[in-house]
This record gives sequence, structure tokens and C-alpha cells, in this order.
Amino acid sequence: MVQTAEVMSSERLDHYISEAAKIAGYEEGFGIPGCDLRQQHWWAAYNRQSTREQAENDRLGEYLLTNAKLAKQHGGIVPKEYVIYDSESSEDLNRPGMNWLRKELIAGRHIAGIVIPFQGRLSADPLHQLAFERECAYYGIRVVYGDAPGGNDWASQTTRLIQAQANALRVKCNRDNALAGNIARVLAGKAPAHRAGYGYIYRTEKIIEARTGRAKVLRAWWEVDELGPDGQPIYRSPAWVVKQIFVWLGDEARTAYWVARKLNEMEIEPPIRTTWAPKTVIKIAGRRCYTGKAEYNANGRVPNPEKPLGDLTLGIKRTLVRPKPDGERVTFEVPALITEEQWLRANNNLRERGRGRGKQGKRIQALFRNRMLCPRCGKPMSVLLRNKGSDQVYYYCRAHYCSWLRDPCTYSKFVPGTWDNEIWEEICAMLSSDAWLEQQLTTELSQSRDLEKLIKLEQLKISQAKLRISKVQEGWEKGFYTPEEVQIKLTENREAIARAESEIARLREQMSHRGLSIFEAELLRQELKELRDRNLQESTFEERADLVAKLGIKILPSEDLKSRKISCRLNLTNENEKGEPPSFTKVTYGGEGGTRTPTHCCTGS
Repeated sequence: MVQTAEVMSSERLDHYISEAAKIAGYEEGFGIPGCDLRQQHWWAAYNRQSTREQAENDRLGEYLLTNAKLAKQHGGIVPKEYVIYDSESSEDLNRPGMNWLRKELIAGRHIAGIVIPFQGRLSADPLHQLAFERECAYYGIRVVYGDAPGGNDWASQTTRLIQAQANALRVKCNRDNALAGNIARVLAGKAPAHRAGYGYIYRTEKIIEARTGRAKVLRAWWEVDELGPDGQPIYRSPAWVVKQIFVWLGDEARTAYWVARKLNEMEIEPPIRTTWAPKTVIKIAGRRCYTGKAEYNANGRVPNPEKPLGDLTLGIKRTLVRPKPDGERVTFEVPALITEEQWLRANNNLRERGRGRGKQGKRIQALFRNRMLCPRCGKPMSVLLRNKGSDQVYYYCRAHYCSWLRDPCTYSKFVPGTWDNEIWEEICAMLSSDAWLEQQLTTELSQSRDLEKLIKLEQLKISQAKLRISKVQEGWEKGFYTPEEVQIKLTENREAIARAESEIARLREQMSHRGLSIFEAELLRQELKELRDRNLQESTFEERADLVAKLGIKILPSEDLKSRKISCRLNLTNENEKGEPPSFTKVTYGGEGGTRTPTHCCTGS
């Protein structure tokens, strides 16, 4: 008996099997324990449900009853071990039970036949059905469906193919109807019928219609999970955890690894899994619903066209999350837990702190992993050891060696890992000056404050436009304006609001990439001084990698590897060369094998 782990208890499945055999009158031939599995005359029974939620209903009992009747009708004996149950989607055949059935029982010729209650339980894709049946025919294994002819003649095969197309259409219609229904609910002012985000609870207000006896949803909304008497999230509640995650990631510039470890130390239960993982923290931080504006149908999963296709029967994995067109997404209001600025700051820090850490640098210690940019394509370079057993690290452009890419990079040179120490020395030379550090931090904070003033100015424009709209509506009610004049004035003010909102979004995005917040600047100032007191040159690799992430260091070498540019969230130079973008330090070299001659940057001793 094979089933997906942690979906259904063995006791419950055993009960279904025994009851199905009893009702079908085939207790001596279905779900038999203690069979000699070395023999090859046994049959298998395959069953599938799409989701774990469906595993909670009793439909599996009907499937197993159909299995037992089919086995009895065709004289097949099904051992208990060969009753297979999957709780996976029908989009592909890459399921635990199906893989075991195909690779072990069918390919190993351990069975003589297979019973499947309904054709749709196998797959909703005609290609997968044809591939599965072709495998069974090749190994001489009989396939019996409960709702379709099982012969190998042309008429039976054509009938099953048509039915497979009908199953695919049924799946498509069900998904389209569910999507349209949820969008209609949002447009009606209700929350869509799906799970609320972590930190919220999905609530509904329903009535039972007397005429139909069905439940009708009057209201649907999200509530904050566990609020205290003061209106703030209760300590250790999911909503409190969400707010604290954004404080740690955004205000204190912590890493997702640090946050996950901290939450596990506090023994707070995660929304999924049994322990907190960095991926769980990053997923929560990426949701915009915590700013008060939740989106539905905003993103979708698509295949990665730059990876090899592989076995089509295993399905084309949709591994990339891509935003859908603006016209397809809908938004609805939920209680806000954080501000838009906090969301942008946390996600910007995640992007910066996540670059180059890999498996936290434990495999190959490269200080600028994914921060060394290819001089030709501009993509982050990967790290390797040219010789096994050696400690000589090199950076290389992975896009040059990915033959399946549509436009592979043509840069084939290797950047020596010895650059790590050289670049670190150049950074230390600038960070060693207290006066310079305070000046740069003050400049960054001043620029952030200027952006905050511009945002407040745009917000003032929005409030003024809304006030003018209310006055126009009031004037129309009193007969001061004609309908044509009202339409013109409303259009002008609404366009002004749209322009201001667009400008606010641009400024906030610029602020998230621009520089440091007050909290980040203070934390960075303290950390730099602590490191300098111990000597920056003697800092550990982990301390250096953490500081490089906080500074947002990126390296752009020249194609001949005789010079490089170093970009940073802080301006590491007192003056920029003419024509150079801000926050770049340019380091040049002599001829090949010559001495290093930095420009606008002196190395530490």
C-alpha cells in the first residue's frame, strides 16, 4: 500500500480498503495482506486526489469500491501493498505513487494489470495518458478504467483520447469559474475565497437561503490575527511576528537566516513546516498585503524556458513566478500591519543581503559571490575551484557555459579570487576615517529626508485633489455645475491623483534603493566602529561578508582584468571622475603582472 506521506493515516486508508472489498463482495481478492510479491500475476489499484483538502472528504471510499468491483469483474487479485494513493495534481505524472508504479511495478514486470476508477484519476493531459498506456502495452500489462473502454483497438483508444480531452476541458472550466467567481467577489467588496495571509484570519458572514437551502455569503473580510485591548497585535501572535519580521529585516538590516533562527529560538510556530526557514521569512516579506492593499490574481507560475525540457510525461514544471498584466489583477483592502516604506526597505535589504551568500558561504568562501559582475553581460558571476583539492577560487560567468540559453555570454575569462583581499583593503582605507564616514552617512540620510519631503508633497496634492472632487460633487448637487462641467473637473482631479500616486511609488522605490534609513545608518556606524577597533583587516570572513552586504558592494571588472569599478551604497570616493556614475571607485593596474595603482582610492597598510 503506497500513499503520499502525511496526507491520510494508514488506519483510515485500511478501513476504506476493507469496507470497499466487503461491499463489493471481493474480500478474497482486493487488499489482500501477506501476498508473495515475488510472483508476477498480481494487479495494482491506482487512485488520486488533487489536493490535501480533498483527502479530508470520503470520495476515496468510492474510488476504492470501484477498484474492487473492477478487480472482481476481471479476475485480478490486488495485494494490500499494491493499493496506490496519490494526493497530487493531474497536470503531470511526477507523483510519488505513480513514479513507484511506473518505475518499479510496470518496468519491473511485477504486475499483470492495473485498475483505475476513472480516467481523470490518471491524468488530465492526453499526452500523459498515451505515454502511460504505451508503457503498459510494451510491458504487456492490462489497464482497466471504470468509465472508459480498456481495449487496445482503434475505437477504444480513440474514445479514451476524446475523453481525456474532455477531462482537460473540465479542469480548465473549473479553474476559470473559480477565478471569475473570486474576482467578482472582490469587485463586490468582499475578500476572495482563499486562504488569508499569515497574520490574518479569513472571516465570512453567511445566511441560508430558504428557497435553495444553500449558503449565501453576505460579507467576507480579513481580520488581524489576535489583537489586544489596545488594538495592537498580541505578543507572539502571527500578526506580531509579521511586524517583527519587517522590523528585523528593514530597520535592523538582519538576514533571513538570522530571523529564522531567532524565531526558532523563541519557539514560535511557523505557518508551514515544523520550523522556520529563510525561505518562509522571505515569502512573508514579499507579500504586499501587509501594507493594507492585498492583491488577487497578481502573479502566476510559468515554466523556465532557459532550462532543458526533459521528460514531458513528468510535466513542465512552472518554477518561475511572474506578475500578470495589470488588467487581470484586482485589489482589496485589509487591515495594514506595516507601512509601504517598511515593506520597500525590508525587501531592498533582502535583495542586498542575499546576494552572494549562497549556502551562507560555507561551500566556497568567496567574499563577492554574485557581487562580481561580468564585464560583458553584466550578470553576477559564479564561483569555482579550478583544481579539486585546491583553495584557488575564481569567478566566472555562468551564462557563458549554459548552452541552452537563448543568448549565452561570450566572456570566458576567470577573475582570480585574490581580488577579494585587494578590494577589501581598498574599502578599509576609506572606512578607516571617522570624519569621512560621518560625512557620507550624513549625506545619505539627508538625501533620504529629501525624498520623504517630496513624498509628503505628493500626498498633499492627493488630499487637495480629493477635496476639490468633493466640492465639485457638492456643487453639482446644488445645481452650480452642468453634467459636462462636472465630468471635466472630475477627470482633471482624478488624473492629478493618478499622477501623484505614480510619483509616490517612484519616489518610494528610489528611496528603497537610494541609501540607508536612520536605523540602518546607526547600526552600520556602530558595527563599523566596533570592527575598526578590532582592526578591519583582522575581521572574520562572516563579518566581512555581512558588511559587504550592508554596504551593497558590487564589482565590475574590465574585460582585460586590468582595472575594476567598485560600487557601493555609500560613496567610497571623495570625488568622481568626469562621466563616471556616482558611488563608483575606479581601480586601475599597470601592464600585465604590473603593480596596482588605484585612482581616487588609497589602500590600507
